[in-house]
Amino acid sequence: MCQVWAFVRSVFITRKTLAVALVLVASASAWGQIKVSTITDESTDSSKAVMADLRSKIVGRPKAFSLVSNNDLDGGLVVTADCMPRKSSGAFVCFYTSHYAGLAGKTFMGGGIYVAATSDEMADNLLACIAQDVVERWDGTVRSNAIESLEACLFLTQSSCKVPGQLESELKTKIINLSQYLQKGGLKR
Repeated sequence: MCQVWAFVRSVFITRKTLAVALVLVASASAWGQIKVSTITDESTDSSKAVMADLRSKIVGRPKAFSLVSNNDLDGGLVVTADCMPRKSSGAFVCFYTSHYAGLAGKTFMGGGIYVAATSDEMADNLLACIAQDVVERWDGTVRSNAIESLEACLFLTQSSCKVPGQLESELKTKIINLSQYLQKGGLKR
């Protein structure tokens, strides 16, 4: 339901859909608690209201998410959400993007534009889409980012590099040099 770059469409995500998406995220014990950093335009009342509701919904799911400051993010999810200014009785029209902020850089995970009657409904829509992004793309994104980070270290230095935790079991070592990495055949993304 939450398509990457889904341009203007109205989405009605039920609480049941939200619950299913969050159960999937919460049940993924391999992920642990995902750090989430949020960014919005605080000068727009509609953006401010939706982000306040979204942040409270994120905090309300401590098994799946941990809300952190923008300065404290190290290997987590960055969510940007902004809304169009609205008239007092108008609908909320908002967009969001989610990115994995890892060792090698930010990787796009999902995004879309949605319409809802209230800020609470919009926050439900966005949280469900964010949860879906995590369910569909988290493992692959984290792994790809870890490989990029390791390979950058190996190809740019003449010494050994620390193997990112996600790759230790695959490479069966905590420290590796370029020669050892190439003998193992490298890693596929």
